[in-house]
Amino acid sequence: MKFLPVCIRMHRKRGFTLIELIVVLIIIGIIAGVAVPRFAGSLDTIRFKKTVSELVYFLREARIRALSAGKRYHVTVDLHRGYYWNDDKKVLKLPENVEIFTDKIEALDDKVKVFTFYPNGTALDEKVGIACDKMVAVLHVEPLGGLAYYKMGEEMEQVVRYTRDNEELSEEDIKKYIDKLKNFDTVTEYVPGDDEGDTNYNADDAKYEDGDGIESDDESESFDADD
Repeated sequence: MKFLPVCIRMHRKRGFTLIELIVVLIIIGIIAGVAVPRFAGSLDTIRFKKTVSELVYFLREARIRALSAGKRYHVTVDLHRGYYWNDDKKVLKLPENVEIFTDKIEALDDKVKVFTFYPNGTALDEKVGIACDKMVAVLHVEPLGGLAYYKMGEEMEQVVRYTRDNEELSEEDIKKYIDKLKNFDTVTEYVPGDDEGDTNYNADDAKYEDGDGIESDDESESFDADD
């Protein structure tokens, strides 16, 4: 049997020095400092795209309902609270850090915005911006096909950016808000919280006006406010 010299055996048992450990830790710290922010930014982008995609699906569902029911169908958004709801009172709320903006100065005093879909598959031409920190998406609704879609990073001047009011509304308040809207011409006249003591409204009269429109020729966090 051969025996290794004592010096060789001692050398093999030798571990890392303190300096070597410090160097390794510094390298790991540098890598983490570069990788973690990029990873976190990617997660934020994924969440933002998911939010806008849910809104697109919400609008596409409204188009399908207009086609199937043979009448106008609407999606309304509270520009400051971030609530979207349709004619069936199904509600979708944007995350608190997401804001809406427009490039129209005449919309400065608007409280809500209405997307209208017709029974022949068309819709009112609409464009609205969705922003979260430095991330921007522009939501489009085509007038001829009624298709809703969005584009990430599209340039759109933020003439009016609606500051979010993150005060939580109860389901009862949301129902009252929706029922109070008698027609879309006066939709900005009522803001929830302005008349919290007023309980003498008639929900039977609070319906959307559906006058003569285009004739039919024959695309969360969410919760149903009716539940």
